Amino acid sequence: MKKMTYALLLLPIVWSSSLTAATDVRFGLKAGYSLSTQYGIDVPDIPYTVDSNYRHAVAGGLMVYFPITDSFGLQQEILYVMKGSREDIVMKAQSVTTHTEYNLNYLELPFVLRYKFLKLKNFKIYGSSGFALSILLNGKSELNGVVDMGGIQIPFAESTKLEGVDIFDYGFLYGLGAEFELFKKKCFFEYRFTIGWNTLIMPTSAGQAPAPLRNQNYVFALGVYL
Repeated sequence: MKKMTYALLLLPIVWSSSLTAATDVRFGLKAGYSLSTQYGIDVPDIPYTVDSNYRHAVAGGLMVYFPITDSFGLQQEILYVMKGSREDIVMKAQSVTTHTEYNLNYLELPFVLRYKFLKLKNFKIYGSSGFALSILLNGKSELNGVVDMGGIQIPFAESTKLEGVDIFDYGFLYGLGAEFELFKKKCFFEYRFTIGWNTLIMPTSAGQAPAPLRNQNYVFALGVYL
């Protein structure tokens, strides 16, 4: 598993170095705001209901853009992205309610197709779509709950490292971006939506069935070409 992970990390770097002689290849840095949640899978037999909310965090990393034509090109990135969610879970049979904070931090490797559809002097707007492989670096869940014992409220709390969650996540992405000049530097701003299709088995409270969830992530990033 470790050898496979290292190979995936080196693949974009090897490909980039083989194409650095291409005209107008651009390297850049980007960083911004990550808004993440997780959505549930429709499983009829689970004994609880789940209400998902957002984790507010950050994302950033390196990118390289390979133009194919004046309007179309490929973009590869290596990003650190903080994902997860805030889950309110109600277990009706046991009269248990919980609030869980899932914090998952990924190394994300997006492969993006970019198409420039508007150009006004130094201002350009482009659309993007593609896919991403995400590798889980670490994760943790913080749970606070209440058990209703016939009108008596008994609180409890748990903290768990998410070591059993699948290390890989796969997702489809799309977004919009704009290129412009700022302080004589070529900069860009991007909005991106990434939706995961790998089901992650997330722990709930001790002794209870896990929650099958998938990642969903919005990133607003500002970048500069080097």
